[in-house]
Amino acid sequence: MTIKKYFTALFLIIACYSGTSQKVDNNLQGKPITARFNFMGVMDYYDVNFSIGAEYSLKPNWSIGSDLAYIYQSAYLYESKNSKGFIFRPFIRFYPGKDKRGFLEAELHYKYVSYKLTDWIARDVTNGVPAYEEYTTFHFRKNVFGVSIKTGTQANLSRNKKFRLELYIGLGIRFKNQGADVGTYIRERRFFSDLYQPHYSAVVVPSGARFLYDIW
Repeated sequence: MTIKKYFTALFLIIACYSGTSQKVDNNLQGKPITARFNFMGVMDYYDVNFSIGAEYSLKPNWSIGSDLAYIYQSAYLYESKNSKGFIFRPFIRFYPGKDKRGFLEAELHYKYVSYKLTDWIARDVTNGVPAYEEYTTFHFRKNVFGVSIKTGTQANLSRNKKFRLELYIGLGIRFKNQGADVGTYIRERRFFSDLYQPHYSAVVVPSGARFLYDIW
């Protein structure tokens, strides 16, 4: 998706929130715990995951919570024999309107994934030059740290308003540290080769949708 499309989506979310702010009832008052299911995780091309979470209302306009996802498949290293990991995303959220539908959110992001590979790996590297190479099985481990600012809105999917759909979009930054558990793995590809460098950072535009259900 292009940057232009992201900003178009952001505009639509804000417009939807502004247009409905006077028409819906208070969403958080008396409903302090909300379960979350991010169904977009199973459609993540690079790190397919199952994501659930919870949100707890501290005050009428403030809440905190977290999402936790289990990564069970990945195309990041498509030749990997086995990929697994997790994502942890704690957040703090502010609902500026009386309806408690539109929101602003600050989110921390941590991802860990381990990929099992069988390939050539460089040994005893000095100044970028390996003493020798070995064809072996090893684990390539990825750690990603980041922070994002998001905005979004919610729409009712049930008459009692407990079951809802949430849409969101934001802007953030990610810092990636990755490498083999033994030796040095150099992944040479024509496209996006920088993605596999030991240290990599990028600006991201997270967006998606999730289901919400008020437990209490």
